[in-house]
Amino acid sequence: MSSVEKGARRADIDLLRGLAILFMVEAHVGATLAPSDLSTSAPLGLLAASIGGLAAPLFIAVAGWGGLQAARRRLGSAPGEWTAWLLPRVLLLLAAQLLVNVVMSPVFHWSTPGVLSLFALLALLMPLLARLSLRTRMTLLTLLACAPLLLSDWTGVGWTWEQRISADDLSGWVGLLLLSGTYPLLPWLCFALLGGLLADLDERRRRLLLLAGMLASVATLLWVQTNGETWASTSGDSLLTFFPASTPFLVVSGTCVIALHELVGRLRSTEGRLVEAIGNLGRLSLSVYVVHFVPLALWNHFVEPFDPSHALALVGTLAYVLLWIPLGSWWHTRLPKLSIEHLLKECTRRLSAITDSGRERTGRRY
Repeated sequence: MSSVEKGARRADIDLLRGLAILFMVEAHVGATLAPSDLSTSAPLGLLAASIGGLAAPLFIAVAGWGGLQAARRRLGSAPGEWTAWLLPRVLLLLAAQLLVNVVMSPVFHWSTPGVLSLFALLALLMPLLARLSLRTRMTLLTLLACAPLLLSDWTGVGWTWEQRISADDLSGWVGLLLLSGTYPLLPWLCFALLGGLLADLDERRRRLLLLAGMLASVATLLWVQTNGETWASTSGDSLLTFFPASTPFLVVSGTCVIALHELVGRLRSTEGRLVEAIGNLGRLSLSVYVVHFVPLALWNHFVEPFDPSHALALVGTLAYVLLWIPLGSWWHTRLPKLSIEHLLKECTRRLSAITDSGRERTGRRY
């Protein structure tokens, strides 16, 4: 049996996880069904871009929150305990990333680093991050938010999608993983740090951080109005860009993450089938993230390309997203062992038992 006590689950964090995976599903199905004339200036385009732009930041922030709490519970543990926690996570996350890449092969190369490989890298960093003081992590978060300004020559500004997902050799792949890929460690680590800070800061300091973020976000709107620039787009010359993540994007999306955290925190004691279902979905967020790509891949493979109307795209996107609420809740309730989360838990438990047994034999020997 592991010597590390399990932490109590937080219903509000499971709810945030559920919202994050729903946002990720919306981003991907929305991209699959997007009409060719859809513009981010149109209401539908703006809504889709806003949800899609918040999906990954929220997903990573919640992962940072959970990873930091799990790592803290293991501080002072034997090396074998850390190995039992880290090894299954890193291997399963990398395997899941490979599976996603293969399933979505028209969109990604088999070796493309993505959000799951970022999670694997974050897991390796958690033993270090868990030892850093609050002030150090806040300083690191600030520096990472400014990283796109300081490292613009290495982040792939102006790159095509093909350049961002493919590498010719190992050094190129590492470059995508760390600096210039779809979800590189720099600067996306800042969202994992933000998630950890939300777990540590009291309500007053969280509200101050939210206020500062809101003021900075309003400043970006005033800037584009004054200078006649585009406020946000996936990539290009906009002030807020996702590929690569710009500093204004990090600030605005981080502010939205804080706002959602505060809003969901008020719903912690709220009871209701919808809240419970989304929370159950959140407990299988990793499994749902992997599996939700399968129908999209089948659609791309078997359905002849066509240009849907805005209404059809909206209905199709909403239907697919909302379907995952009851489906994910049913999955968690009826088949929880048939999930990546359960496999991860079992691998950790068995490795921990092996390391505990090894320590006992060593103790008897000496």
